Amino acid sequence: MENKYNIAVVTKPNNYFPINLRDLKISNNYNTDKLEELDNFTLKYTKNDIMNAIKEANLLDINEDMSLVIIYYEKNDIRTLPILTKEISFDMWKYIKDNYEDKNFKNKVFNFLNNKVEINNLKSAKDLNEFLMIISGVPYIIKRKLYFYLYEK
Repeated sequence: MENKYNIAVVTKPNNYFPINLRDLKISNNYNTDKLEELDNFTLKYTKNDIMNAIKEANLLDINEDMSLVIIYYEKNDIRTLPILTKEISFDMWKYIKDNYEDKNFKNKVFNFLNNKVEINNLKSAKDLNEFLMIISGVPYIIKRKLYFYLYEK
């Protein structure tokens, strides 16, 4: 069964207030619980845009210390993922293309992905296109983790 994902405000450590997108004017009544669709939505806005929309909807008394995350349930526990916003916009595919010739870079990508999912043929990719095709075939959640891994480098 696929996880359901929600935007949430961290009100206190380990305390999350889930947000129904339909309550926000910026969503134009759009709603989803799929991670990739949430990312596509949040990438259009800054963190402040989203927080201001939550304030405007009068859903929660927001202060500067609160942050946004994506939450989902796994084995009866709430798990969090960082939220993608305009401030974190990063062209992962261009970054991979630009660094493809660097063997250390390719090994880091291979090792990172191989720890998450079995992809034996990445190391033997004949060229950049095949390398990118193999990466594009991994599940979205893994590509997202790669995105943050490369973004933080």
